[in-house]
Amino acid sequence: MEIKDNFMKQDNLRVISAKDLGKLNMPDFCPRCFWLERHLGKSPSVFPGIFSTLDAITKRSAHRSFEQRNQAPDWLGMPELIDVVDGDICFKLPMKQGDWILVGKPDDIFKVKDNSYYMIDYKTAKFTGRQDELLPIYQVQLNAYAYLAEQYGFKPISKLFLVYCQPNENIKNDIDFELGFETFVLELEIDKDLLPNLLEEARQIVDQKELPQAHPKCKGICQWTEKAIPTFN
Repeated sequence: MEIKDNFMKQDNLRVISAKDLGKLNMPDFCPRCFWLERHLGKSPSVFPGIFSTLDAITKRSAHRSFEQRNQAPDWLGMPELIDVVDGDICFKLPMKQGDWILVGKPDDIFKVKDNSYYMIDYKTAKFTGRQDELLPIYQVQLNAYAYLAEQYGFKPISKLFLVYCQPNENIKNDIDFELGFETFVLELEIDKDLLPNLLEEARQIVDQKELPQAHPKCKGICQWTEKAIPTFN
C-alpha cells in the first residue's frame, strides 16, 4: 500500500499530540494502527463527552478556590500551591527529533512557594487496575506537557500529578439526587528522556511506504482490516 504524495501535506503527518505520542509507550502499541490513523484519520470516538465536561468542572472548582480564598482547594491536598496559571494554554513546538510539531494542552499548571511549577492532569475515573494499564500513556503525556511548558517559560516544572476524581458511591440525599466525588492524587516520575526516541519512532513508522506489521495482540482497527480483506476478496 503506497503512500500518496497528497497525504504528506496533511497535518496528521506533521503534528502529534502529547497523548498520541504516549500510545507508543504502551506494551501493546500497534504500529499498523498508528500508521492507519495518521494516513487515513482516526475512527470516531466512542467515549461520551460527559467526561470532558466533568474534567472542566473540576478545573473550574480549583480556579475558583484561588479566586475566592487565594489557596488551593482542600480536595487537591496541595497546600504548598500559591497560584494557578490563568487561561487555557495550548503549547505547540517544532521538534527536531522526527520532524514533528508536538502539541499539548495541560489541564492545569500551578505555581509553588519555591517558584517552581506543578503540572496537573485531571481524570474523571476510579483509580483501578485498568487505570494502571494506561499509566505508560499518561507518563509520556505529562512529561511532554512539562517539556513544552518549560520552553514557554514555566520553569522549572518540579512535579507531575494525575488527579483522579472518582464518584462517591454513598449518595448524600436520596430524594434530591446529589453525586459527590473524592480524589486520588498520583505523582508521576519526571523523565523527559522519554520523548526523543518516541518521536523518532513515530516518524519512522509514518514514513514507511507500506503498512507496518501489526502487534500480535492488537485489539484496534487493524485486526478488523485483517478479517475484512479476505472476506471481501
